[in-house]
Amino acid sequence: MKIANQTNFPPPAPSSAPNKNPSSMDAKPITDEVKTLATVYVQNRSHDDQHIINDPNVGEMTLESHTYDPERLNKVSQTLYFGGVADLFRGMQTHYQSFMSELKNTAPKLAESTSWGFSIDEKGEFVVNGTISDENKSYLEEKLNANEDLLELAKQVPALFMQGLAYDRGADGKGPAWGKFDVNAENFKDIIDFKEVFDESYSSMGDISFFKGNFDVLKYAQNVADQLHNKAEAKFGY
Repeated sequence: MKIANQTNFPPPAPSSAPNKNPSSMDAKPITDEVKTLATVYVQNRSHDDQHIINDPNVGEMTLESHTYDPERLNKVSQTLYFGGVADLFRGMQTHYQSFMSELKNTAPKLAESTSWGFSIDEKGEFVVNGTISDENKSYLEEKLNANEDLLELAKQVPALFMQGLAYDRGADGKGPAWGKFDVNAENFKDIIDFKEVFDESYSSMGDISFFKGNFDVLKYAQNVADQLHNKAEAKFGY
């Protein structure tokens, strides 16, 4: 397959269907939808941005025009992949890095640990998950929720993310890309791990649009796609 500032977000209808693990066909170096949209995005952009198409993870790609009409493609890509949600994560990256730097001073073992992550729940609060102790989870949640700059941006992510999924699904309620996954207000926190996104998308490059704010937009898209494939049910696929 190839395809081309809300604090309280309205919850879509919840689903009781369990999450599922990806099939072997889901395991890809980079999802087809990200590859195609990367090409669409860099068309007519600056010379500095054009080199991203030559990334070996992107490779050769084509846009099948029958999959999306141009307006729908633009809505999906600018909400999920290269604008909207991606911009929110880009804006949060610096605040997250500052938080982790402070954590290295106050709780170095937690800062070095890879046994925890965090997300945002339906009440607009950070929740910590993982195999660390409840005491450490409470400590991290208190610190994270006290970071107003990070929290205010994070609160906007679920509603915008689900709006992008709705664009991908279209009028028939089916989605060929991220929209095929069942993500709602209740299960968002169990599917999208913010810490994983930040860690995987970090880049020391900051001179061109794909890497501004120490944020690699392609790695962001790849990681979110991986999390969806690994933890969400493809309830709305064709």
